[in-house]
Amino acid sequence: MKCAECGNEMKKGIVEVQDGHLLPQVVVSWCPEEEKGKFIRKHAISLNLKAEGYYCDECMKVIAVFEER
Repeated sequence: MKCAECGNEMKKGIVEVQDGHLLPQVVVSWCPEEEKGKFIRKHAISLNLKAEGYYCDECMKVIAVFEER
């Protein structure tokens, strides 16, 4: 996969969210940019906690491909 920032080839890996010790549950979700920062998000989509991920050595960024729950 090509990096969206610089166009270099990215390394494929895994993105995983693990539940924290202070919170009883971890939720990963996506919402439209216009709902960012809002308390109630009408169009939020819950995502699985594991995803396919790609890392760019040049930009030092990760792009993740999550599936909907």
